[in-house]
Amino acid sequence: MTKGLSRRDRRATSHRLAAAALLAVLAFAPEPAQAQSYRAYVAAESEDEVAVLEFTPEAGLSVEKVIRVGRWPAEIEGPHGMFFDPSGEYWYLTLGHGFPNGYLLKYETGPDTVVAATELGFFPATVSLTPDGVLAFAVNSNFYGDHVPSTVSVVDTEEMYEIEQVTTCTMPHGSRMSPDGMHNYSACMMDDQLVEMSTFSLEVTRRLNLVTGEPVDEPVAHGAGMGGGGMAGATTGDMAGAMGGSGMAACSPTWTTLSGDGRFVYVACNRGNEIVQVDIEAWSVARRIAADGAPYNLALTHDGSRLLATLKGSGHLAVWDLDTGEQLARIESTQEVTHGVVVTSDNRFAFVTVEGIGGQPGIVEVIDLATYERVGMAETGKQAGGITLVPGAS
Repeated sequence: MTKGLSRRDRRATSHRLAAAALLAVLAFAPEPAQAQSYRAYVAAESEDEVAVLEFTPEAGLSVEKVIRVGRWPAEIEGPHGMFFDPSGEYWYLTLGHGFPNGYLLKYETGPDTVVAATELGFFPATVSLTPDGVLAFAVNSNFYGDHVPSTVSVVDTEEMYEIEQVTTCTMPHGSRMSPDGMHNYSACMMDDQLVEMSTFSLEVTRRLNLVTGEPVDEPVAHGAGMGGGGMAGATTGDMAGAMGGSGMAACSPTWTTLSGDGRFVYVACNRGNEIVQVDIEAWSVARRIAADGAPYNLALTHDGSRLLATLKGSGHLAVWDLDTGEQLARIESTQEVTHGVVVTSDNRFAFVTVEGIGGQPGIVEVIDLATYERVGMAETGKQAGGITLVPGAS
């Protein structure tokens, strides 16, 4: 190919061929790996703020921006429950306080501006959506009222109107949806019950007494499951002290979460210091997992291998192996009153909210689920509670 060319021309031709070969290799070479990024939205209940945080293993956890929420600038309205729709295009937030009712707000992700709102009941707390994002189920916990049966609000998320309020039990909390979207589950903090509701008929279909393990027909009147007293007027930050470590034979369930296959629902017994695993088909207690420290919120790794719980009374995050029931880790928080926990979709990290006490700021901590070490931390507004991860960010 280079016969008859001068040495200089042959050298130039060789350089051109080498350059062409290099370009060909680069054209098919993989792009440099991008830093893995995770984003979370966190509600500060005593600041009327939602913080947007970003975490990368290289840079740690940082606050990207702070969103002011609420409808009355002069009032603390208590942002509490948060949930993204499946597409990640919108997110939903409950405001616990109102005159007298709270609200469900719908935000557009990105600009993070309110696009719609609807009034709910007394202190709406946890909210969850059907898998198609069409319906939202928000528990009206009525933390500050009399211990009487309260409701779950069912909201059409497209039109943002409340379809119905379904009476369930006293102080419902921990609204979570079955993977197939056919049932919503919530716990009765004052009745020691797990309640199943049909998302089609919008009726309560089953109840289970979490202390006796027996199905029941009706809610317990006037908070008899808690002895009829204890929490009127208490803030959510006071609940661990009001409910944990009393020695009474009661559960006071605060949260539910479901296995990915829809076989089991796990319920945190905050007062009973245990987590109850319920077989949904049999509608019976399959196992009780000891959880000293007043368990509050729960999460499962997406492979179904591990169960996580915030221990609100002791200020820890605990992790269990679900096959053996063995506690794998108990990680102390940097301050008191752990609240929410979520797991990234790749099962690498857990994000934990910590309320703090008094004038302390809220804190979000990131735990590496391989080493159980804290690998990120950032301050938020006071009483950090509700947390949700941005879909597709992990």
